[in-house]
Amino acid sequence: MNKGKLFLGSCFALTLALPAMAQTIVIHAGTLIAIPGTTPLVKQSIVIEDGKVLRIENGYVRQDDSQTIDLSCCHVLPGFIDMHVHLTSKVAPGGKLRVVTENSADLALRAAEYAKLTIEAGFTTVVDLGTGRRAHEKAIYALRDATREHRLPGPRIVAVGSPISPTGKSRTGLYRSEVEDVVGPQAVCNGADDCRRAVREQVKRGADAINFYNTGSLLDDYLVEQTFTDAEMLAIVETAHSLGRKVIADGHTAAGVNAAIRAGADVLDTMPWPDKETWRLIRKNKTFFSPHLYAFAVSLGDTEESLRDGTTHWLPEPILKRMLTVKQNTSSAQEAHQRGVRIAFGSDTGVINHGDNAGEFEELVKNGLSTMDAITTATVNAASALGMEQIIGSLKKGYAADIVAFENNPLQNISELRQVVFVMRDGVVYRNEL
Repeated sequence: MNKGKLFLGSCFALTLALPAMAQTIVIHAGTLIAIPGTTPLVKQSIVIEDGKVLRIENGYVRQDDSQTIDLSCCHVLPGFIDMHVHLTSKVAPGGKLRVVTENSADLALRAAEYAKLTIEAGFTTVVDLGTGRRAHEKAIYALRDATREHRLPGPRIVAVGSPISPTGKSRTGLYRSEVEDVVGPQAVCNGADDCRRAVREQVKRGADAINFYNTGSLLDDYLVEQTFTDAEMLAIVETAHSLGRKVIADGHTAAGVNAAIRAGADVLDTMPWPDKETWRLIRKNKTFFSPHLYAFAVSLGDTEESLRDGTTHWLPEPILKRMLTVKQNTSSAQEAHQRGVRIAFGSDTGVINHGDNAGEFEELVKNGLSTMDAITTATVNAASALGMEQIIGSLKKGYAADIVAFENNPLQNISELRQVVFVMRDGVVYRNEL
């Protein structure tokens, strides 16, 4: 086998090159949206060197000693960013049992499979929001490092390790005490000083960002509206920021959401039940919001009679009814868009199928975003939410050569974003069906 390429079927090749690539690549783009939110350009050449965009030129240029990739028939965009994935999880009942039957090696192999599906879907950067289990941490950090170096196919992974949570609200399920001693949740803290310790521990273990649970889970019998005290949240955010990490607050109800905003969280995840104060605080703090609408769309049916017609059909009926209220009400994403809140794309794969991330685009458009606005959530906005707006999210000089292409115009039909035909990350081609 050629050491530079691993051939996976007849329609595309996966290049497993070293990160430092000497060869110059020139992409001929028929239509180019280099900076989502701006006017598309036609007949452009993207010159790539060492995995980064060297320049973008008008017309189809040719350069000696370079590889030319012909995307002149395509619509070309920056690679997509997903702010909410769970790469070691899958949509299936029996999750509690798997926690005690699978080890970190099992999870790493599964996550590698899902990472491949994810990048082939056009998502070149993802945020893995963790599970709270040490086995997940080991698996995801190993996969992150392998994909970073292009030793395995997958997106650039921003890993939170384990979410920070208070005792009893780790969203991991409960086992007998002797089992909990082995597989119990990590990153648990109580009190401001202990929460500072938990954040530092996560960063020491390898966390690229910090996620904390500011409310209970939608899947709890009783939904706790605020888990941490205000002082604990402030300690989490201040410590993370002092260590150069962005902070994601994963919660649902207004009390916990508002406390997280006041504490300085950078991104609000899910947030189906905001109140007037929430919007005032978001506007004041310029906080990003990452809904995941598609997960609710496919998790259950549209009525009480069809509750179990979805991917989470095994859940108890009271939980499904709670989720149905979220699905039936006007979404907070729609209100956020109307109020000018910056939305960052998040799909919640692990609840939906891996590789089906682009379904979120369709839901965003259904909730009032234009097709360009929806694309911007997964590029410019998500990059800014991560503090990576000088690296990814657009195609400019010095930015990572993260590129996706589609044969048909996604600005005319957002569903075309499911039909990716070309994917490049850091100048390495992961899909080419042309």
